[in-house]
Amino acid sequence: MSTIEENSNVSIFNKNEKKARELIGKLGLKQIPGIARVTFRKKNNQIYAIEKPEVYRTAGGNFVVFGEPKVDDFTQRLAKAQQEAQLAGPGLQTTGAAEALGKNPVETISKDPQSIQADMVAAAEQSAGKEAVEETSGPVDESGLSGEDIELVMQQANVSRDKAAKALRDHNSDIVNAIMSLS
Repeated sequence: MSTIEENSNVSIFNKNEKKARELIGKLGLKQIPGIARVTFRKKNNQIYAIEKPEVYRTAGGNFVVFGEPKVDDFTQRLAKAQQEAQLAGPGLQTTGAAEALGKNPVETISKDPQSIQADMVAAAEQSAGKEAVEETSGPVDESGLSGEDIELVMQQANVSRDKAAKALRDHNSDIVNAIMSLS
C-alpha cells in the first residue's frame, strides 16, 4: 500500500460525503475559491468554525459548505489575548498604523487600581470645576419658554431651573433634546 506524503493536498471522503459531492455536481453548484474560514453562530452564542472549507453557491444565492466543523471557544481566545496584553506590560506603547500615518503614539490605559482611582479623581475634579463655571454664569432668561416645560425638564433631568431653561433655550424649546442633553 502506498503512503501519502505529509504536506500533500489530499482529501479522504467518507461514503456519505462522496454521495453529497456527486449530487452537488449534478445540481450545477459553482465552487467559490479563496475562502479560508467559515463561522456559524448559534442562538446561545456558540460559534462553530470550519477552517479551509469547500464552499459552493447555488443559483439562488444559498451556500453549501464542506469541511470539519470545530467549536470555537471565544472565552479561551479572549483570555489568551488578555494574557498577551498583560505580558506586554503597562506604559507607553505605539501602534504601527499611527507611526505609519505620522500621528502621535497611542498610550495604552494602565489597569492597576492606583491609576484607575487617579483617573476617577481627575474626572470628578474636572466635572466639578465645569459645573461651578456653569452655575456662576448668572440667571438664564426664561422669556418665551413655558413654565411647565421648564418644570418637566427639571424633574426628568434632575437639574436646577437655570440649567433646564438654558437647555430648552439651546434646543429651541424641544423638551426631549433638552432632557437628553442634560442626562
